Amino acid sequence: MRPVATTYSGVVPAPIEKVFDLLTNPARMPHWLPGCRTVKPHTPGPLRKGNRLSVWFGRRATTLDILELSPPTTFSWADSEKRVGSQTHFKLQFAGGTTIITMRDVWIPTSLGQLLRGRFLGRRNAKKMFETILDNLRYLALR
Repeated sequence: MRPVATTYSGVVPAPIEKVFDLLTNPARMPHWLPGCRTVKPHTPGPLRKGNRLSVWFGRRATTLDILELSPPTTFSWADSEKRVGSQTHFKLQFAGGTTIITMRDVWIPTSLGQLLRGRFLGRRNAKKMFETILDNLRYLALR
């Protein structure tokens, strides 16, 4: 199946290193990721490519696999449980004292039935999610 992808960009008024740290620090993720209550890494220490995170959204838990982690510009994960085939990619760009952040939400349906359900029943609103993430990062960056 072909992937269904959406891309959004915005600006955070903070240095790229600070924004990258906010995105990749599991203890800070509940502060910017909409609906996220708790994040627990499966392995101690700093995040690396290949690490897994247990993430709770209310009472629903899922596992995120870190696909890419290249400081200070790239961070990506794939949901390996609840939303199989769903990936989120963050690309950061230096822009003086600010950071341009681009989020790409990719969904790869695993069957024709899943594709039809996704098209007609809808999926999470990626634009609303990105706008909330962006607002949360702007708020945290100013603190």
